[in-house]
Amino acid sequence: MNLARILDEEILATVEKPSRYLGTEVNATRKPLDGVDVRLALCFPDLYDLGLGNLGIHILYTCVNRLPWAACERVYAPGLDMERALRSRGLPLFALESKDPIAAFDGLGITLQSELTFTNILNILDLSGLPLRSADRDERYPLTFAGGPAVFNPEPLAPFLDFFVIGDGEDAIVEIAEVIRATKGQPRQAQLEALAKVEGVYVPALYPFETLPDGRILPVEDAPKVRKRLTRDLNGATFPTDYIVPYTQQVHDRVSLEVLRGCTQGCRFCQAGMVTRPVRERKLERVDDLLRRTLASTGYEEVSLVSLSTCDYSRVRQLVENTVEAVRDANVAVSLPSLRLDSFSVDLADMVADVRRTGLTFAPEAASPRLRALINKWIPDEELLGMAERAYGLRWQHVKLYFMIGLPTEREDDVVAIADLARRTLFVGKKYDRRNRVNLGVSTFVPKPFTPFQWAPQIDRHQTEARQRFLEAHLNHPDIKFGRHQPDETWLEGLFSRADRRSADLLEAAFRRGARFDAWTEHLRMDLWEQAIEEVNYDCADALRERDLDERLPWDHIDVLIPKAWFVEDYKRALELQHAQDCRHKRCHKCGVIDAERPLCAAMLRDNVDGRKQEAVWSRKESPPTAAKPTEQRLFFRLSRTGPTRFLSHLETMNALLRALRRAGAPLAYSEGFHPHPKIAFSTALPVGEESLGEYMDVELTRAIDGRALLAALQATLPEGFEALDVTEVPLKHTSLMALNVGGIYTLVFPNEPLERIAAGVEALMAAEVVMVPRRQKRKDKRGREEFVMVEVNVRPMIRSLEIVPGSAPVVRATLVNSPEGKPGKPGEILRLLTETPERARIIKVDTLRRDGDGYASLSADWTPPPAREGQPAAFFVPSGSPSAEAAPL
Repeated sequence: MNLARILDEEILATVEKPSRYLGTEVNATRKPLDGVDVRLALCFPDLYDLGLGNLGIHILYTCVNRLPWAACERVYAPGLDMERALRSRGLPLFALESKDPIAAFDGLGITLQSELTFTNILNILDLSGLPLRSADRDERYPLTFAGGPAVFNPEPLAPFLDFFVIGDGEDAIVEIAEVIRATKGQPRQAQLEALAKVEGVYVPALYPFETLPDGRILPVEDAPKVRKRLTRDLNGATFPTDYIVPYTQQVHDRVSLEVLRGCTQGCRFCQAGMVTRPVRERKLERVDDLLRRTLASTGYEEVSLVSLSTCDYSRVRQLVENTVEAVRDANVAVSLPSLRLDSFSVDLADMVADVRRTGLTFAPEAASPRLRALINKWIPDEELLGMAERAYGLRWQHVKLYFMIGLPTEREDDVVAIADLARRTLFVGKKYDRRNRVNLGVSTFVPKPFTPFQWAPQIDRHQTEARQRFLEAHLNHPDIKFGRHQPDETWLEGLFSRADRRSADLLEAAFRRGARFDAWTEHLRMDLWEQAIEEVNYDCADALRERDLDERLPWDHIDVLIPKAWFVEDYKRALELQHAQDCRHKRCHKCGVIDAERPLCAAMLRDNVDGRKQEAVWSRKESPPTAAKPTEQRLFFRLSRTGPTRFLSHLETMNALLRALRRAGAPLAYSEGFHPHPKIAFSTALPVGEESLGEYMDVELTRAIDGRALLAALQATLPEGFEALDVTEVPLKHTSLMALNVGGIYTLVFPNEPLERIAAGVEALMAAEVVMVPRRQKRKDKRGREEFVMVEVNVRPMIRSLEIVPGSAPVVRATLVNSPEGKPGKPGEILRLLTETPERARIIKVDTLRRDGDGYASLSADWTPPPAREGQPAAFFVPSGSPSAEAAPL
């Protein structure tokens, strides 16, 4: 079975966004398997559009592929249409790079981002041909494992996966690969026993558990603990500077540059802040180096300085200024995650806005002073409003505020306070501009393991709906946008967040009934979940109930370096409304981490003190606003797009070529305005599925360069399937490519049709005076709104010639031109007139045509080489001596 061929010829053309499944992106690693002893597939259990931007997958992918004897590939949850296509043909799920079945790998590693992806995980196992339960697998199947943010209560997935990685993964993934290599061919039990010796690895099948009289399945009380894995030196840790650059537009389409790991703010609802302690920072010089190398290898237009709390970086103002100054001339936007609640954060955001201004986001989480003290996010209302005053005063047009409902001890007045604070914030904004607004994001609190609130109750979905309606009634303002999490999704999350192994039966029952993509409102099927709950008699009220402080918990065998007793004490402090400041700024709170990692805690405190001293004497360098540079040169390029790249949309093709130009060092000209755009244009929008040997791109540059050198550099940086064929220089006021384009020459290939049938069809079309086809057109209705309608169009005037090309397979050479009214000839329409199975045929555009007297000629027929010029474009962000610089010298 040649799965790659089946996908290429039969499936990809029939699914939404086929670019999700190509695996040919820039910087994707495709190793020859000679000499490879271990193959791992890393899985993000949601759509590619969400998963490719996941920094954790990028890091682990790089860690494994740097090993000469190991190869790593990627897999994402297939869309529902792809799943149907695979299941209908009896085909297995595949890894992107090789298109090999997942069952051909030695290990399948899954990142746990949310409990709402758990049914996707079971679907991935099933599509891969693996028995769902790990106990039913033998040596024929790959080992399955998981890590990530939602791994700290692994019990709901324990029956389905062989082992879990608790904590940081950079070093652990290498050791896991080494164990798999050393034990390959041994019985599965021996492999698991060897893996259990790796620090941070939890193997459920080897762990002692017991069933209590009330049915709970828990670790035995004296069981040894699995200590979380910790990456101690973030400066020396692997970072993927060769970031994979997607074709498909991502939810977060940017470079995520991790500047620090961990958080000591102590928010009592936040699991991530508790389990990632202590804080570890990357040095400024290291961040700058990674920034430049990553942008050089990707051509991305945005970088995000990510962490749990970037504002807590010890030299954060210098960090932001350095980043903004480094990318200013390259039109790269800089973004910060959710900001801390103070005017200092607004100043940081304003520094970022010098490049590109977007909305400003803050997360008070609670609107009443009482609840803010409870959750340990204390800040008076006056300071919150002062923050808004400063933001609107600096011309930010909207502020987004995140809150939670359902927090422990919440009262009606706490919910009313959300509406009151939102209205007061809006009132501040209206003083500066009547167009200013407030965006409100409201989620429902879910108690998480390893937080002081892990014992607290969770409100059910009906209570969530009631509080959302109550809040909406109190908001009642058109300039306050009320966004809320779906009650059903939060409720499902709560069913598994603190569950023991009994929840595995519910998970499997829901999956077998068809539950998928539960985090997507349009796909969530609560009727299936309700049927599954009834089938296994799952006690939902018990899953959401308050826990006793002395109660045994399903995750008691996991060691995150903070003892359970400290969480109990902090929960009591919360109920007493005691606020604890960041331990890096005041005193140690004795959470327990310092007892296990004293040198690391000492380094954290020392770095913070040193950084604050340097911040105290730092002053911002005032830089003039970035102004758009005028166009000094204009180049036309001829390009080809063949093979898998034919499945890209026009927008995806544009993005791929833009980033290739940026990697090549082209000094691109940009438009002016709020969101500058590169001045790049194309002769036509190439439809999905069509190959081309004659596409044209118009590029405007801010300084004159050697066009031939840029052509060579572009060729070296293009993704697989693209080629840069030729270039010419044109006057700045030259006619646009779109205006020049009046037709095209195409090759239509019919590998599954008899020659006689195609020849007869061609003869009939050329003999006809009128050939009517349905065509979708845009028009405006009586109210001026745009709509699409189907109309009948006579395409015969657009068919200049159709000729059968001699050969074994039926091939038609078609010359199509624009109609007198300017309507284009479309090869896909001709294809459908000649065959009933157009999805099996191929369209290859040979060239684009322009007017030539009374006839037509290739758009590049009279091109001449651009003149040689002194001076060459500086390579985009490429440090001297780097591999990127050597690959594409200019």
